[in-house]
Amino acid sequence: MAFPGAAQPFQAGEGGLQCWMVGAIVGVLVLVLVILLAYQRYLVGKKPVQHLCDYCGHMVNVVSDCHHAPVRERFLHGICTECRRECRLMCAKCKRPV
Repeated sequence: MAFPGAAQPFQAGEGGLQCWMVGAIVGVLVLVLVILLAYQRYLVGKKPVQHLCDYCGHMVNVVSDCHHAPVRERFLHGICTECRRECRLMCAKCKRPV
């Protein structure tokens, strides 16, 4: 049973404190997500990634199949740093596909 004239919590005006708090929390979470995505794309993505070669069994850097030059890796393929075209990933030691 509610008492007539009893104030309910968090109903202090038109916009209300709840709207501002939810908006601030969502804004902070979106900002954190954008920072993490930028960190992953621009800073961590620049490090060379080593792969396990199926043939020689070593952890190796990969090179391009066209010029045996280092590659910028994408999903399941790479971009040759010498000719700037898509290429397959090759083992730097045994020159076989990774």
